[in-house]
Amino acid sequence: MEQSLVFTEKDMNRLRVIRQLLRDTNFHASQAATILGLSVRQVFRLKARVRLLKAAGIPHRNRGRTPRNAKPLKLRDRVLALYKRKFFDYNITHFTETLAEEYSILLSRETIRCWLRSSGLGPPPRHSSRPHRRRRERRARFGELVFLDGSLHHWLGIDRHMLTLILATDDATGMPLHGLFAPQETLDACLEVFYHVACRHGLPTALYLDRAGQFTTTRHGGVHRFQRDDKPTHFETAMQTLLVGTIFADSPQARGRGERINGSFQGRLVAELRHKGIKTAAAATDYLNRVFIPKYARRFGVAPRDPSPAFRPVPKGIDLRHVLCAKHSRTVSNDDTISYQGHSYQLLLTSRRISLIGAKVEVQAWFDGSTHVFHPRAGEIPIRLLPKARINHSNTTCATHDVFALQRA
Repeated sequence: MEQSLVFTEKDMNRLRVIRQLLRDTNFHASQAATILGLSVRQVFRLKARVRLLKAAGIPHRNRGRTPRNAKPLKLRDRVLALYKRKFFDYNITHFTETLAEEYSILLSRETIRCWLRSSGLGPPPRHSSRPHRRRRERRARFGELVFLDGSLHHWLGIDRHMLTLILATDDATGMPLHGLFAPQETLDACLEVFYHVACRHGLPTALYLDRAGQFTTTRHGGVHRFQRDDKPTHFETAMQTLLVGTIFADSPQARGRGERINGSFQGRLVAELRHKGIKTAAAATDYLNRVFIPKYARRFGVAPRDPSPAFRPVPKGIDLRHVLCAKHSRTVSNDDTISYQGHSYQLLLTSRRISLIGAKVEVQAWFDGSTHVFHPRAGEIPIRLLPKARINHSNTTCATHDVFALQRA
């Protein structure tokens, strides 16, 4: 029986000490306990078992037995099959939560991790070698500081074109507030996200931003400079109008909390969008705000230190669409038209005003893609987009030949 047992190095050390204790009368149990790191009572137990069972008394009696609380093998096989077939791109925590939500399989994260690792499945462990940075303390109040950032990624799958997720996140609670999938991180996309945050929660005290061109002026000199350094951007003008502060980070590491949220979304949201069969940006935006963000906030949101929110209500009488837009000044031409972004617009005059020739008007480009024209006294002026004039290439060619003929003559 002793030959069929498998002994560890610890077992062999204990067996040598106990056998010496049985042979040597000058060797006491207290000495053996000190050597083995056990209590004197445990040494007496081992001594009695070795006297009765020989070497078989050293290993624990449960060794080789299936624990009573062990999970059934059928359950383990089912979980592994689900992971291989449907949830192969989920991380371990996300997979554990999904099993409980969708299949009522209640298992601990550690159990799932051990099953996946032993089968060669699951994501590889992450080891960070980044230098340590002192963690910035969260703001005390909900709405005191809001991150607004874009994350370019294959959100709809590696076989689809990349999209940018524009996401607003509260710093005090770590809760995402609103998100939007867009082809690029543009001014309109950022203003639209802020619009939804303001309509639902109110105006935050300040925004934490990177130094992207839609947020602040980054060009300093040169022939390609389109924005004067002393002139605020359209985004800065809108925030100044609403009395919302702007804080610009100098590096991605300075926005570490927002970057970690983007990384968490890339690990969880991509897998859920694939699992739900979502393949368009509009459907992904709807699922993000309707399902994913509320679930993420319940799972990872924390309570603020100060329960009183810092969000301010939007002042009465202010239409945020008139503020959250790009504004340009134009002079009305003699035919009551204006030119904007390479297009001509006909002003449709009302009975209150016969003509606006020579007047200054303000053109507002709203984040929904529409264009609006306003006059200081007449208010909004209806407009109509004029078709672009067609160039008659045949006439142009004939005229060119005539010029060459005159030159030769």
